[in-house]
Amino acid sequence: MAFSPTPAPSSSSAATPGAFANRRVEIVTIPEKFYGVALGMDGKTQAERDTPLPPPPPKPVPPQVMVKPAERKPIWPYLVLVGAVVLVVSGVFLYVNRDLLFPAQTLAPTPVVVAPAPSAPSNLSATSSGLAVSLIWVDGGGAVAGVRIERQENGSYAPLTVLPAGSTAFLDVSAQPSRTYVYHVIAFGEGGESSPSNEVTVRVPDPLPLPPPAPVAPTLPSGGLDSDSDGLTDIEEPLYGTDARSPDADLDGFLDGNEVFHLYNPAAKSPVRLLDSGLVKLFSAPAGWSVLVPSSWIIGLDIPDGSQATVTTGRGETMILKIENNATGASLPDWYAARVPGENASSVRPFVTKGGLQGVVAPDRLEALFAWGSKVFMVKYILGGEQFINYRTTFEMMLNSLKLVGVPIVAAPSEATTGPGSLTNSATAVSPSASSTTPVVPVSNTSSSAPLIENVSSTSIVPPVSAATSSPVTVSSTRS
Repeated sequence: MAFSPTPAPSSSSAATPGAFANRRVEIVTIPEKFYGVALGMDGKTQAERDTPLPPPPPKPVPPQVMVKPAERKPIWPYLVLVGAVVLVVSGVFLYVNRDLLFPAQTLAPTPVVVAPAPSAPSNLSATSSGLAVSLIWVDGGGAVAGVRIERQENGSYAPLTVLPAGSTAFLDVSAQPSRTYVYHVIAFGEGGESSPSNEVTVRVPDPLPLPPPAPVAPTLPSGGLDSDSDGLTDIEEPLYGTDARSPDADLDGFLDGNEVFHLYNPAAKSPVRLLDSGLVKLFSAPAGWSVLVPSSWIIGLDIPDGSQATVTTGRGETMILKIENNATGASLPDWYAARVPGENASSVRPFVTKGGLQGVVAPDRLEALFAWGSKVFMVKYILGGEQFINYRTTFEMMLNSLKLVGVPIVAAPSEATTGPGSLTNSATAVSPSASSTTPVVPVSNTSSSAPLIENVSSTSIVPPVSAATSSPVTVSSTRS
């Protein structure tokens, strides 16, 4: 039985191949009698059918795509890494096997040379001077690195000090007086210590007595307040009728303190002596001395013959005028040094009063001494508890007015002056308007008889220091 070819599917069937999924496949055969007819239906002749078909056209070659070759990486980093790994591995291998690869060489032992000990120092000697002991010795030689000095005091040696090599002397300043010491010296070096040197024994003498301390210059007491710096303290100003706020009360060009020092009235318009102004009073004593004191002050005889008197200022400060004995005829500096403990003759300062008296003043300038025959006349300023010197210029004014006539007349005490109704120690001041009531020779400025004291002022006026040309000064008893 012959099979007929299956008719070709239609275009619609070919377009939808999925349509055959649900259909059964049937094989349709063409009857053999129609087979030839079917072959002739393609419209081709036999000759066309016998003609071979032309070869199919070549397939189109797709366009070539240019592909960039991959970039080659450098190889040297890998070489470096490999080399480093090789070095590390080699180093570790060498370190681990160093003993096998590099065996240590055995060196022959070096012979040890022992240095000899230094020789002992010799000829040690010791001397004591004051509070120190001096040691001297001779170096023993050898390999010396230093020397050690040892001292014995209570039976056993103890190291005292270590000195460098070559030392041959030492001064022991730690030695105590009145003690005995024993010394020896030992040298030492790399080879050890030497044997001790010879021993020396020395005793430190007792300390010398200390010299007496040098006299200390006394600290001068401070002066009182001087507001106008004219040489008069504010407390002194009322004594002379001046103003504490004006350095030149009379406007004459001279400082008030300088005028008082020169025995002139600082408040007068023209040169007027203090004694003539009534600001001071003249006091004369039976012993033959006289002095000017401010009129408001009180002066009285402590001893009727005038060998001692006291001036009272009214503020606790006093001034003592006294006649002292000088039987040996010592100079004023020596007499002062013998009377005042701790002072010497060089501590006093000489000066000359305006009346020409030569004397010395104590270091504190509060005591003045004058030689008077076989006596010493003393004028002393006593502060009486005051912290400041309020009447320095007035004290120096009194020294400049002091008169010592002839020789001192000092009478021995008698019944006539010690019984009932005896002389009192009250003061007697002789002023130009008052006469003396004391049992002494009356003295006044206008007396025509030979006075017991000389006139206070000289015939020529010594001009004081000008206030216009001088700065504030401290009144000094050495002014001209």
